[in-house]
Formats: sequence, C-alpha cells, structure tokens
Amino acid sequence: MDKFLFTDGTNGVREAQSQEELENLIASSPEPGKTKVWLFSSNEWISYAAYRKLAPATNRKETTPQVSVVISPNRRPAKRSAWLKKFLYLTGAATCVFLVFNFTKLKWERADPVSNAAARPPNVPVMDIDSLLTLIEEDRGQLLDRSTRTNLRLRNTWPEQILLQVTADRETNGNNSRFFNVGISIDNTTGFNLDKVVVKLQVWKNGKQQLSDTIQFSPIRYDQPSKRELDVRYRGDSISVSFESIKAKAFNFCYSAATKNRSGNYNDRWFCRE
Repeated sequence: MDKFLFTDGTNGVREAQSQEELENLIASSPEPGKTKVWLFSSNEWISYAAYRKLAPATNRKETTPQVSVVISPNRRPAKRSAWLKKFLYLTGAATCVFLVFNFTKLKWERADPVSNAAARPPNVPVMDIDSLLTLIEEDRGQLLDRSTRTNLRLRNTWPEQILLQVTADRETNGNNSRFFNVGISIDNTTGFNLDKVVVKLQVWKNGKQQLSDTIQFSPIRYDQPSKRELDVRYRGDSISVSFESIKAKAFNFCYSAATKNRSGNYNDRWFCRE
C-alpha cells in the first residue's frame, strides 16, 4: 500500500504517495474517524476503522542510537583510502536507487483536455408546454396572465435555459487518467437570478462511479456565467456533472433530482410550494 486517496468530507479528495503522507492527512483532519481511504490495490473506499485494521496506529518514535566513539591515543587514524572506498560505495548505491526509482515510477503525459455538458435530467422529459398551458386554462376556465404563463414555461423548460458544464486538464499513463484544473460553470439564461444551485461532480472508471462531490452555487446571476475552480485531482476514465437541486423564488421554481419521473400530465411539478 504505497499510494492512497484520502477524503474527510470537507476538503475534497487528496492524493497520498506514501503511508506516512496518508497518516499526516488523517492526523490533520478535524474528525479522523469520519475519513475514508481509497486503496489502489483493492480499488475501493474503506472507512477509517477498516483502514486501522490494515494499518494499526502506533505511537512508537524512532530514536537514533547514540554511538560513543573512543579514540585511543596509541591508534593511528584510519587510512584515507578506506574512507574513499566507503564514499564510492555509498555514491554507487545511491545512484542505483535513483535509477531504479526513475525508470519504474509512473510516467504521466499530457492528453487532450475534457469538456462535458450536463445531460438532460431523466425526470425532466421534453414536453409540450403549449398543451400544458391549454389544459390548465381549460381546468380553471380562464386565461392565465402573461407573468404566470412565462413562469410556468420557465419551470418546465429549464434544461434549455440553465446550462451546466465541467472542464478539466488531463494526464494519462496509458492505463489510467487523472484530471486537474477542474472547472464547473453555470450559464443561467432564464432572465432571472437563481437563489441556490447544488451540483454533483462524478468521476467514472470502467463504467462505474468511483466517487462524487457536491458543489453549491449561490446566487447565480442571469447576466454572466457562474464559475468554480476546484483545487483537487481526480483519477478515472471520465468526469461528469449533473444538477442535484435548483431554487429560484423569482419564478417559483424548485427542482430536485430526487423526484422520480412520472408519465402522463406532469401538472407543473416544479412549482415551488415552500
């Protein structure tokens, strides 16, 4: 176990190149018991308790033995040639270690950057808004005013009005990729400010989700994109983003990814009743 990923739920995911570095990250966490560790040897996240079973904590401190040197006044100093041989031996050993490390470590190379837009949420299918407006007006027996029609249309066509995108630089070593300089942007073209948006960032490998983070934006203006840069590195095959929730009091809008899809008349499901 010489490489790890570490997260305590507050500072994203960080990489540790050794067990000593991992122990330092755990010690610096405000709540070490809530940390999780990713083992590359098993390709899974494990809890702090499970990690401690594999690598028990120790309070042992390494001490440097004290060596007493007694020089006999009658002895002659060691010959200079003996020190030279020892120096050459140590230099050769250090060179061998450096060469072995240099040729066996992973070689990461720059690859094309990625840019992915959020897919349309499965619980927001394309629908005929004009038909929905007609049905509502027939049920009420009266025409809707302009503001109500506009707000209803925004609530039910928001995937075309609120655009979410993730970009990242990428490096690869042939078998793995890692993403850095990750940026998330929201382009709000509804004409109204959004009060709060929660976004989910997901990293995938072999078609399976490796990990996910949630990022909150508040507020989101309509006259310029909102952006967030993440100072973290992710490893996997691909990276994606999706909306978890959106709230906008300006047009009574509350979206939640947890709401399941229903067929038939959707009846303006994203009307905010809070």
